[in-house]
Amino acid sequence: MKKYINSSFPNFCILVLMTVLLFLGERIMAQEVGQNTGNSKFLLISGKKVLQVNKIEKDGIIHHLNKPMLRLFRTRSKISNGTVLVVPGGDFSSIHTKQEGIEVARFLTKKAYDVVVLDYYIGTESNIQNLAENDVLNAYHYLKNNFKKHGFSNSPNVLIGFSAGANLAAKAVGRLNKGEQPEKIILISPINMDECMTGTVYPTIMPPTNPESELFLLVNENDQVENKTRCIDYYKTWIGYDGHAVLKVVKDSIYLEGKNINPTAEEFQLKHFILNSLETGKILKTDVNPATIPTEGYNKGRLAEKLKLIAHNKYDLILMGNSIINNFEKTQYQEVWNQFFAPRNAINLGFSGYRTENILWNIQKGILNGQSPKAIILEVGTNNVDEKHYPTRHTASQVAGGIEAIVKEIRSRLPETKIVLLRPFPGSYDGPNPTSHRAILDRSADLISKLSDRKHVFYCDVNHLFLNLDGSIKQELMSDWLHPTPLGAKLWAQSMEPLLSQLMNDKVLDTEINSNTAIVPVSKLEQDSYNWWDRHNDVLAIKDSINPEIVLIGNSITHFWGGKPDLKYADGRARKSNGPISWNNLFRKYRVLNLGFGWDRTQNVLWRLDHGELDGLHPRTVIIHIGTNNTSQTSNARVNTADEIVEGIVAVYSRVRSKVPGAKIILMSVFPREEKPDHPRRQLINKINIKLEQFAQKNNIKLVDIGPRLVTQEGILTKEIAGDYCHPTEKGYQIWADMIKSILEKE
Repeated sequence: MKKYINSSFPNFCILVLMTVLLFLGERIMAQEVGQNTGNSKFLLISGKKVLQVNKIEKDGIIHHLNKPMLRLFRTRSKISNGTVLVVPGGDFSSIHTKQEGIEVARFLTKKAYDVVVLDYYIGTESNIQNLAENDVLNAYHYLKNNFKKHGFSNSPNVLIGFSAGANLAAKAVGRLNKGEQPEKIILISPINMDECMTGTVYPTIMPPTNPESELFLLVNENDQVENKTRCIDYYKTWIGYDGHAVLKVVKDSIYLEGKNINPTAEEFQLKHFILNSLETGKILKTDVNPATIPTEGYNKGRLAEKLKLIAHNKYDLILMGNSIINNFEKTQYQEVWNQFFAPRNAINLGFSGYRTENILWNIQKGILNGQSPKAIILEVGTNNVDEKHYPTRHTASQVAGGIEAIVKEIRSRLPETKIVLLRPFPGSYDGPNPTSHRAILDRSADLISKLSDRKHVFYCDVNHLFLNLDGSIKQELMSDWLHPTPLGAKLWAQSMEPLLSQLMNDKVLDTEINSNTAIVPVSKLEQDSYNWWDRHNDVLAIKDSINPEIVLIGNSITHFWGGKPDLKYADGRARKSNGPISWNNLFRKYRVLNLGFGWDRTQNVLWRLDHGELDGLHPRTVIIHIGTNNTSQTSNARVNTADEIVEGIVAVYSRVRSKVPGAKIILMSVFPREEKPDHPRRQLINKINIKLEQFAQKNNIKLVDIGPRLVTQEGILTKEIAGDYCHPTEKGYQIWADMIKSILEKE
């Protein structure tokens, strides 16, 4: 008997019994959540086996979540039509898993689709939506990389979201890179689409800049006006970004087993909408770009008048475009014209209401014949996306293609003429806040900025002049939200003047140069251990290929931290970074561009931003730390006051916000400098930071101050933190990295 007890057989029996109990426990647990599991499986998003299934209450809703998880449903069909990731709805504090998840899965598996239903983070925490958004992204990426492991024949090629889940799905797709997006995204009654980034009027949720997915969007007619309007604008922007999209507006909410407006009308049933979306084939787009086909404009009389002038006179400067240029012939704009353009023997070839195709027509009819101007200012594009006064609306790539066609025509006819290519202005007929009109123009600006070769074609962006810090239009500069007022036109001319005088090879005509040197853009000022111009050119050469998620902007403190472009000495030798460990720990999973330049002041950063370093990029986060060198007196630049330096920092912030409206901007307080707190420079920096704090609070801007963490309780900056009492050591950079990491993880 004793020998029998010690044998391995009882242990085997116990093992079998435990396995059976565990299996039964899982089945019981699954039954407890109120579902027939059928051909399903439960996993954590990491792929690990689920130990406890999230409980679905009798109302079909998850009210308390243990862990984000995946519910896998395989079709019993021999051939799968695809894999669908379903994100059920709710209100971010609960998930309607049964009706908008399991029921959807049952329906779709019968239609030969494999389905995965996501349980995502819910709760009342301030960052719960960010956590849930990351759940959608992580689930999508996990399935793409492991679909075969779980018996699926396809990676997830369809993403469906309901209400809050549709909100999360839209956010997630907006973060997917080119080549990662699903074939289709179906958004059912998304909520909170009208939410804006903190401190701005820019929408939080935007389509990807290169939408590869087909969008199918269902909106409720009785939804809140702001949300419904934003949903429709999202759809218009998707199309304007050259994507394919279908919008359906219904009179009430529709569900798989809910009430229909008209139960006999199949088109009102949600099943029909989903199936129709899944079965709709991709529409092939024509290769013909209507914005590049020369088309006669309405103002034949003005064209005839200008052709006569061109035939009898030679001009050194030509302004071409639409009503924004045409307005310079109005009485109230003559003061600006007479100061900046008339002295340069200029002619106004602006035509009110004209689009790119009309400008091309004018060129082909001889409006540039016999001319050899030093420069042409080209401003066009906004009428191409005007949906109120034209029967067709062009997409961003079509607008950019039209502008490129104009540039090529000018270059072929006038190869020695310099072209100032203006970024399309930020206005629209829809009011001061961003709409699909502005979004499409911004996207076209990304594309045309690449036409600049800085030899014959020069991209000029003055849009920041017309925008408040929150992204709304300044009414005093664009009273109708579209055309610059005389004051707006003057500011535009002043901002363009340094470039124009350079291209015209004449004197600067602006007589109102600001006395605050911190806001007057200027290139390299100081000699340093590296080549400033080489670094600038390196940035321009690599920025698009990096396609950064994070951009750092600053001086040597940022420059010497690490990253791309590579650190080099003036003779081209490689230079070691000051904080390689902290840099790698913080940024290794991100694509990062470092726009830190040693010895730079705010005015140097403004020059670099005006000369292409941020153009065409779409980072999720921009970190700005600038200002400390404005506290230095050299033979090349004077010390600025605290007020002047803050004005310079605000100018940098304004440029960044205008150029990358979708980015979260982290503004850093100026780091402490010099060993002791009573040093005059340290006291000046303290004044700067106090004023920065006031500015940030007033404008609801994220300001991060790590100064107290860099110094002792007595305010001493030690060599352990900054070896030269200015530039951080590895330990100093780690303090900065820890603060930034906590912010990035909340995104």
